[in-house]
Amino acid sequence: MHEYWHVTLEALIHTAQILPLLFIVYYLIELFEFKCAHKMQSSKFLKGKASPVFGSLLGCVPQCGFSVVSTDLYSRGIISVGALIAVYIATSDEAIPLMLSNPASIGWMFALIGVKIVLGISVGFLAIVLHKALFKKKEIHDHEEHEHHDHDHEESEAVVHGGCCHHNVETKSFDWLHPLLHCLKISAFILIINILFGFITHIWVGEDRLIAFLSQSRAFQPVLAILIGLIPNCASSVALTELFLLGGLSFGALVAGLSVNAGLGLIILLKQNKNWKENLFIICMLVIPSLIVGYALNFI
Repeated sequence: MHEYWHVTLEALIHTAQILPLLFIVYYLIELFEFKCAHKMQSSKFLKGKASPVFGSLLGCVPQCGFSVVSTDLYSRGIISVGALIAVYIATSDEAIPLMLSNPASIGWMFALIGVKIVLGISVGFLAIVLHKALFKKKEIHDHEEHEHHDHDHEESEAVVHGGCCHHNVETKSFDWLHPLLHCLKISAFILIINILFGFITHIWVGEDRLIAFLSQSRAFQPVLAILIGLIPNCASSVALTELFLLGGLSFGALVAGLSVNAGLGLIILLKQNKNWKENLFIICMLVIPSLIVGYALNFI
C-alpha cells in the first residue's frame, strides 16, 4: 500500500508543478483563438491555391476549436479540402502546452511542429489534386450549394461552434473562466495517466520489463498511436504526449498519432457531411500519410 501512495504522491507533485505554466499557455492560446476563430469564415486564404499552407499554419495552434470551425466551414463550401486536411494534420491539441510545460522537451516540440506543418501542407496539396479527380461533379454541386448557403447565412444568425469543452469559440466576449476550467480538466487527465503509468512501471510490471516490451513492439507503435489518436477527445492527445515524455512512445509514433488527432473535427465532419465516400477519403488522407511518416521517423 505504501508503494501506491508513493507513486500517487509523485504524480500529484508532477501535475502541480506544471499547473501554473499550463494555465498561462492555455490562457494565451484561448486569447488567440478568441481573436482569430471568428475571422476564418471571411478568410480568402483558406479557399485559394495556397490554402493548405495557411491551413497548416493555422492548425499548428494547439486548439481543437480551429478543427471544429474548419470542419463546419468546409461542409458549407467556404474552405478547400486541402485547407481542412492541413488543419487536421497540423493541429496537436494538448501536445504543445504539455511540451511547453516540460523544458526538456522543447526541442522535440519544435521538431513535432515542423514535421506536422510540412506534412499538413504536402498532404493538403495532394488532397486537392485527388479530390478534384475523384469528386469533380460534387464540386460543381458544392459551388451551387455554397451560393445558396451564403444567401441563407446573411438572413440567419451565426453558427455557434463548440470546442472540446462545448464552449463557443466564436463568442463576441472573452470567456475568462474557460482557460482555467480547461487547464484543470487536462491536468486531471495528466494526473490519471501519470498514476497509471507509475503503477505499471513501479508496481505491476516493472520498468525494465516495460522498456523491453516497448522496444520489441516498436514496429507496431505508429499503428497503436494512430488508433489512439483517432479517438475524438483531448484525452487521446494527452495520453500520447505523456507516454512520449515518459519514454514509452517513439517520436515517429507520436507524430503519427497526433497527425490524425483532429479532436472533435472528424465527429462534426461525419455529422454534417453526408457524403460517406468523401468522409472516407478525408480520413484516409489523414491515416495513410501519417502512418508512412510515422514509420519513416521510427526507423531513421
